[in-house]
Amino acid sequence: MNRHGRRLAVISTVILVAGLIIVIVPYLWILLTAFKRQVDATAVPPVLFSPISFKSWERLLDGPFPGSLVSSVIITVGTTVATLVIGVPAGYAFARGRFLGRRFLGGWLLFSRMMPPVIFIIPLFLFFHQLRLTNSYLGLVLAYMSGLLPFTVWMCASYFEDIPIEIEEAARVDGASRGRAFLTVVLPLAMPGVLTVGVLIAIAAWSEYFIPFLLGGFDTTPATVGLVNYVGAAVIDWGAMAAASLTLVIPVLVLTLIAQRGLLRGLSAGAVKG
Repeated sequence: MNRHGRRLAVISTVILVAGLIIVIVPYLWILLTAFKRQVDATAVPPVLFSPISFKSWERLLDGPFPGSLVSSVIITVGTTVATLVIGVPAGYAFARGRFLGRRFLGGWLLFSRMMPPVIFIIPLFLFFHQLRLTNSYLGLVLAYMSGLLPFTVWMCASYFEDIPIEIEEAARVDGASRGRAFLTVVLPLAMPGVLTVGVLIAIAAWSEYFIPFLLGGFDTTPATVGLVNYVGAAVIDWGAMAAASLTLVIPVLVLTLIAQRGLLRGLSAGAVKG
């Protein structure tokens, strides 16, 4: 490697390390604050290191936050399952089907993904209020699906298109119906991609704040909204808030690592050698 190449490698390494520090510091601060004493968590100027204390976790577990975590799990699981049940066959239809209005529907799905979700929230709230779906898990799942289905359909369609149609045609020649060929041949081959889409849906549902803040209620408050309970009019419980944030960040981090590995498998799921 010549001098110019070594200099470029050093500059790239420095930029990469600086970027990693910028990303890691907020998470490290949350981790440290979650185990600080309350007096150190609220100290000004900030105290970097403090004797380890679990008082913040005790306040977190004694409050309503565990119930909010249960609501988050229910909403996330319900949204992921319902979205995949509808989105996966729809993605297969877009990948293999040739029907009237296919281009229009595909363009409409893409257009809905390009629009900011905030413009739909007022009509969505009025519509759900008339149907008495506010403060219900069903209403929240339907609201989440309205934003996640276009993404699911487009992603699943791309995975199904990667699978050679000759494999499906061979199953049809052997006597399998289109539905059976989809369930026993095409879907298993696309399963890494479908699972990746499911993980991404779960991350989005778990992290959502705006929709449950407006459409949820006391009985269906997810953890992202329940975290605001530790922001008072006069004081903020930084320790309990950091502990609550940590319980939200860790599942997302784990699912992100899973999705990162699964995405590579999904992109090559339909690859074959001639």
